[in-house]
Amino acid sequence: MAELQLNIEPKHFKNILVGVDESEQGYNALANAIHQAREDDAHLIIASVLEMGDLSAVSALHLDVIKEKREEIEKNLEKYRAYAEKQGVQSVDTVFDDGVKFGEILVEDISPRVNADLVVVGAHSREGFWGSIGSQAAYIARNSKTSVLIVQN
Repeated sequence: MAELQLNIEPKHFKNILVGVDESEQGYNALANAIHQAREDDAHLIIASVLEMGDLSAVSALHLDVIKEKREEIEKNLEKYRAYAEKQGVQSVDTVFDDGVKFGEILVEDISPRVNADLVVVGAHSREGFWGSIGSQAAYIARNSKTSVLIVQN
């Protein structure tokens, strides 16, 4: 049996991507991502996704409903950015995207685009917005090419 080596340095992340929504789990993910970004002096990227599957078939056909949801998410992203900066994160960006599945969008589109080396998400979310985040968090953990932190309450 090989000798156990404990002189391993922890990884210092450079680009931390956090997926956030209007839920306690989303806020916990944001708080943990902010902590890690401060600890590592990393660039923080805060992402929110408008999951088109969350809209009713009727709502999805009305551009006004989609526009209103987009504006709400973009406004929230700016609040998250201001909060992260107030907490001492020096470099913060936001990303808004839309599509069918949160996990796929985060892992396959946003993460490579921003060169994330850590993805932070909540374990699950409130029903009706990211109702399947439990399965989405599992998807992210299985399919991400980077380190993943799944935050519980």
